[in-house]
Amino acid sequence: MYEIGSLIILGVVAQWIAWRLKVPAILPLILAGIMIGPGWELYTGHRLLSPRFDSESGTGLFPGNLLYSFVSLSIGLILFEGGLTLKLKEIRGMADSILRLTTYGALTTTVVAGLAAHYILDLNWQIAFLFSTLIVVTGPTVIAPIMRQINVKRQVATILKWESIIIDPVGAFLAVLFYNFIVAYYDPEATVYNSLIKFLQSGLVGIGLGFVLGHLLFVLISRLYIPKFLLNIVTLGFVVGAFLISDAIAHESGLLTTVVMGAYLANREVPFLHDILDFKESLTLLLISLLFILLSANMTVEQIKLVMNQESLYVFLIVVFLARPLGVFWSLNTSGLGWRDKAFVSWVGPRGIVAAGVASLFGIELAKEGITDAEYITPLVFLIVLGTVLLNATLAGFLARKLKVSLPKGSGVLIFGASEGARQLAHSLVESGRDVTLVTPNRAESDIAEEQHLTVLQVQLNSDLLDSQLDLTDIGYVLALTGNDEDNFYLLNNYRSREGIRGAFRLVTRKEIQAQRYGQEALFGHHVSYLLFNRAARNFGTVNAIELLDPKELPTLIARLREERAVPLYLRCTEYGDITFIPAGGDQKLSVSAGDTLYYIGEPLPSINKSAARQLPKEVEA
Repeated sequence: MYEIGSLIILGVVAQWIAWRLKVPAILPLILAGIMIGPGWELYTGHRLLSPRFDSESGTGLFPGNLLYSFVSLSIGLILFEGGLTLKLKEIRGMADSILRLTTYGALTTTVVAGLAAHYILDLNWQIAFLFSTLIVVTGPTVIAPIMRQINVKRQVATILKWESIIIDPVGAFLAVLFYNFIVAYYDPEATVYNSLIKFLQSGLVGIGLGFVLGHLLFVLISRLYIPKFLLNIVTLGFVVGAFLISDAIAHESGLLTTVVMGAYLANREVPFLHDILDFKESLTLLLISLLFILLSANMTVEQIKLVMNQESLYVFLIVVFLARPLGVFWSLNTSGLGWRDKAFVSWVGPRGIVAAGVASLFGIELAKEGITDAEYITPLVFLIVLGTVLLNATLAGFLARKLKVSLPKGSGVLIFGASEGARQLAHSLVESGRDVTLVTPNRAESDIAEEQHLTVLQVQLNSDLLDSQLDLTDIGYVLALTGNDEDNFYLLNNYRSREGIRGAFRLVTRKEIQAQRYGQEALFGHHVSYLLFNRAARNFGTVNAIELLDPKELPTLIARLREERAVPLYLRCTEYGDITFIPAGGDQKLSVSAGDTLYYIGEPLPSINKSAARQLPKEVEA
């Protein structure tokens, strides 16, 4: 009892320390596990915590293979929570890049790391490639904290998130395949053919059961067969049952089943999905804390000493600086991303709980069978996990700024209304690298926005469900662009004081137009009401941009645009990537530098003072 209670408390403290230090929680968790396990043993001769039960000493938590079972089931629950965040509309236009990254990228890492482990550490071929398959996974448990600390372009962040969740079961399957091959190699009764058949069975069972059971759970929730107060606990039991059924049919297929179930639910209109996500996030935090401490505490002093040498460091450097960049640049060569984006994706490749968990399990099993070099698997993978997380946590923000892929904190934009003008503005902001969410009660507007691949939420603006369905993470700007002045004021009053909001704006009202007096939050121009805003969007049908060469000419350019019935929208700072929305009044107070870009709805201006500004071609606006 005391061991389990202390383990939970230690995990919570480590999570809190990670939050205070702004580092991924994996760092203090692994260090805590090492200190109470092999670290304490090194100095005192005994452990504070033994994850595996030792019958001789009578100490330890998990007898037999229960540690293996606990780790495997916990990873399944973690991957289900990750699957719940996989919305297909996020990857429109990026699906090919993510698919290539999780196949070609994984293959490149497997080959390069396997060769390095064989030739540098002199591991036998089987163990070398088992190690390399284990480290292809990145993992949402370490990617998400790093992405929360830095704000990067939407495409880059989406690719990293999807890769981290999809590659977990892919990497686990590759590891299972090589594990079965190793067993077949050393077991005269087993064959490689049988191992391959088992691998294919696991894949088919995992995908098939994931869809079937995901749909069944969707039906139970959507038809209200489950009362709301039991929703979280029934969902947990259902996922555990799905994992066990899948694993009973085909060994090691449970991980894929849980990911597919989560992704299926994420892309259906599931009632109370937000509540399920909140519960699963809390459960995932607890499981991650327990797993990392248990697995690092389970290592021995002898295992740690095995990788405390130059050869292991060389393998680590090859994985980070050769295998990962080669895989990323090969996978994304047709993605349309610039070299800076690819370089950043290459750098952010921290390994997570799946690598550590599966490595510990297979290392234990192979060592019991007396397989040569099996003792290297666990400590070598932990070296890669700890090293990559440490490097990424400390340098990702610095490199994002140097490579110019980062955006200012709070750069997301929440737009209430999805009319034609709002959609054109949203497209322009997305092309400039912003995350944009449209909110509208109008079904027709919502459908059009979805067809145009915009993120949109259809909900009544004064509904109690609005707050529960909105994700305000990294939202910095709120724009109220509806056709109802009262709704616009209500929305600004409701959201302008929320944490992280840097600016809240609305369209001018009819009274302001009549009185020629405008509030500080009024947008775009003296006469840009809802009707004029959308009429301009219909008439011009495009957002253009002007590069400012002489900042002093900005008021003149805005005045000219208004004379042409165009609508000036926002300024984008070239150096920092920040944006400033054009107010209805007070243009003289705008801060602007040479090289900044002015975006507007309208046709290119017929003539511009070439020493003051330059009309940008459409394809290079962003």
